[in-house]
Amino acid sequence: MNYSLTIFFAPIFLYFINKYLKKKSFLLNYSGDNHQNFTLEKKIPLSGGIFIFFYFIIFFNQQIDLSIFIFIIFLLGLFSDLKIFNSAKFRFFLQFIILFTFIYLTDLTLQDTKVIFIDQILKYKIYNYLFVLFCLLILINGTNFIDGLNTNVLGYYIIVSFFIFYTNQEYFLLNFSNWFLWIFILIILYLFNLSNKLFIGDSGAYLLGFIYGFILIETYVNSLNISPFYIINLVWYPCFEILFSIIRKFKFNQSPILPDTKHLHQLLYLSLKKKYKLSNFKANIFSASIVNLYNFFIILIASLDVSNSQNQVIIILISILVYCYTYFNLFKKISI
Repeated sequence: MNYSLTIFFAPIFLYFINKYLKKKSFLLNYSGDNHQNFTLEKKIPLSGGIFIFFYFIIFFNQQIDLSIFIFIIFLLGLFSDLKIFNSAKFRFFLQFIILFTFIYLTDLTLQDTKVIFIDQILKYKIYNYLFVLFCLLILINGTNFIDGLNTNVLGYYIIVSFFIFYTNQEYFLLNFSNWFLWIFILIILYLFNLSNKLFIGDSGAYLLGFIYGFILIETYVNSLNISPFYIINLVWYPCFEILFSIIRKFKFNQSPILPDTKHLHQLLYLSLKKKYKLSNFKANIFSASIVNLYNFFIILIASLDVSNSQNQVIIILISILVYCYTYFNLFKKISI
């Protein structure tokens, strides 16, 4: 691959594709849903998933099984963006079927989680498959849940992408040049997202959750020096976001898979906008930047000793406590 040409033409290609989509009023974001009110009401192309799809299809073209399922996951997200698959329950059911099929065909399993009772359960293949399925479902849907502010998702995965390679060069699914080209593509998408030129949509969120989930599982399985709790630290935010949201929604008798406007990043947005009288755009960007800056420091600290499970667990607990403390304080302020 000619990297200089890719770097030069990627933003130009993005610009003209987005311009064409806006002209044709195709694959645009604003549908009037409540959870979309945290972005500008200007119609913006949900085109980020398209570029993520093509990039990884090219890089994983030698892995036929993975490429096929990247395509299927992309289609599921695309149909969601186009409001063809409008039912959240139906999309979740399809995710379950697609991911279980992928896990079964590729024999994607975990053998050692450092948690004794889980490791005993994982000795049974079917339970191992279901555990991996649970992890992928949580990450995919958690990624979609945190995609409520500009750059929240793309900024997070730029951080994760850097530390994935930084901490584990002995085993890696993509070579050095390809991975850093991918980080560059993410940065371009980030800048377009920052300036309201594109959103990644459900297709982009589903793909990022699926691809990073697969990469992290394979990286852990084939590495001797990485604690499984470090992997959790890399993806703690989207995963805890959805787990916390499920518990919260059950408490208020709401569907755990339907979108709402009470996620941490949305409360932070409302708080900053109210307190400092910020515009929608400024409150949006500042909120996402605060979340990403916090996650950068958490992952940085975790990356200082990736093999120490005790330290990794402490960092996870601190992250959860900070999240809960911040959430309940913001919730109280917004409710007043």
